[in-house]
Amino acid sequence: MIAKDAFLAVDKNEDYIIDILQKIIAVDTTVPPGENYGKLVDIVEPEFRRFGFETERVIVPEEKVQLMPWKLTGERVNLVATLKNDQPRVSAYAHMDVVPVDDKWTQDPFGGKVIDGRLYGRGTIDMKGSIACFLGAAKVLSDMGIEPNYSVNCCLCTDEEMGIYPGARYLAEQGYFSNHLMWLEMSAMEPIVTIGAAGCLSYDIKSIGRSCHSGMNYLGVNAVEEMIPILNELMKLKKTVESRESRIPSFPVPGAPSAMMTPMFNLNIIRGGMKDNIVPDECDLSINRRYLPDEKYDEVIAEIDAAVQRGKEQSKLLDVRTEIIHAYPPVEIDPDNPAIRKMLAGKKAIMGFEEFIYGGVSASTDLGFVAEALKPQKLEVACFGLVRATNNLAHAADEHVFIEDLILQTKELVHFMAF
Repeated sequence: MIAKDAFLAVDKNEDYIIDILQKIIAVDTTVPPGENYGKLVDIVEPEFRRFGFETERVIVPEEKVQLMPWKLTGERVNLVATLKNDQPRVSAYAHMDVVPVDDKWTQDPFGGKVIDGRLYGRGTIDMKGSIACFLGAAKVLSDMGIEPNYSVNCCLCTDEEMGIYPGARYLAEQGYFSNHLMWLEMSAMEPIVTIGAAGCLSYDIKSIGRSCHSGMNYLGVNAVEEMIPILNELMKLKKTVESRESRIPSFPVPGAPSAMMTPMFNLNIIRGGMKDNIVPDECDLSINRRYLPDEKYDEVIAEIDAAVQRGKEQSKLLDVRTEIIHAYPPVEIDPDNPAIRKMLAGKKAIMGFEEFIYGGVSASTDLGFVAEALKPQKLEVACFGLVRATNNLAHAADEHVFIEDLILQTKELVHFMAF
C-alpha cells in the first residue's frame, strides 16, 4: 500500500468528514456550563468502535471540577479511544468544548452549514474540526486494512477553554497520555509550525470604598473613581510588559507586534456601582495576563501586586482585595523533536512545502498541563490544526473551516499514523 492510494481514499470520504463534523458541531458544548459532553461522546464513540478502537469514558472527579470558579453543570465526560497493536504508543488529543457565541453571527453557530467551500459553526477551527479529521483518518485506515505504525489512543477532552483543571490534565495525571503526542489544535495550514504557547492567569481586583447619597458625595469614598490610580499604574505596567520579547519566534499573524513572542496584558472587565444616585462602594477589575515560557509565574504576580499597591497608596480606598486564578502554564516544544520531523514529512508529501516557519502563540492551551504531568519525560509533539494564519476566526463570529483544509489535515493524520 502506498500513501497516494490512502490520500485518494481520503478524498472519497469527504462526505463522511463533513457529516460527522456537522453532527458534533450541532452539540452545544459551550463552557460554561459544558453540559453536553456525554451527548457528543454518544455520537463519536460508536464511530471509534466501528473503526476497531476500544473505548473508555473517563469522568473528571467533582472535587477537581470545583476548582474551576464558574457555574459548570453536567458530568465532565472524556473519551479515550485506543487502537492497540505491538507498535510504539502515540496519543492524539483534542478538546470537545467551545467558547460562547456572540450575537454577531450571520450563520447558525450550531448549524454546520456549508457555503462556498466553507463549513460554518462554533468549534469548526477550535477544535471540533480536528476531531472529524481524526475520525476520517481512522475510517480510511480501517476501510483499507492499513495497520498504523503506532498503538494509537485518541483522547477527547473537556474544559480546555476553562483551564485550571481541564480533562486533558486529569487524563495525563492518570496515565492516559504517552509523551509522544499528536496535538490537534494550534498548528496552521500554511507552512508554519507551532513551538510554544503562553501561560495565562486572571488577576481580579476589588476596590472597597464607602457608599452614600450622590448629593453628598463627601460622605463616601467612590470605589470607581478611586480605582483610577490603580488603573493608571496598571497601564504603565502594561506598556512595560508588552515591550518584552521572548527568545521564541512569534507565530506570523498579521499585525503581530514583534517577530518574537510577546506577553499580553489586558484590562478586560470592569464593573462598579448599582444606581447613579448612589456613590459606589465597590469596583471590580479583571486582568488577563498571558506570560511567556521565558517568564516566571511568581515574578509576573509580584509585579502586578506592586502596581496595585502603588495605585492604592495614591487613592482614598478603604481596602483593595485581590484574587488570582492560574488558568494555564506556558509550554515550549522542541522544533527538532522526532514527532515534528515526522509531521513535516507529511506536510511535504501532501502540500509540497519545503521550507517552514517556526513560532509560538500568545494564546494558551492545556498542553502545558500535559507537559507538567508527564515530567520528567520529554515531550515529542507533532502539531496539527486547522488554523489559517491569514484567516483565523477561532473564538470569532462566523467561525468556519475550509472543506479543503479538512481533507488536507485528514491526509496529514493518515500519513503520520501509517506511512
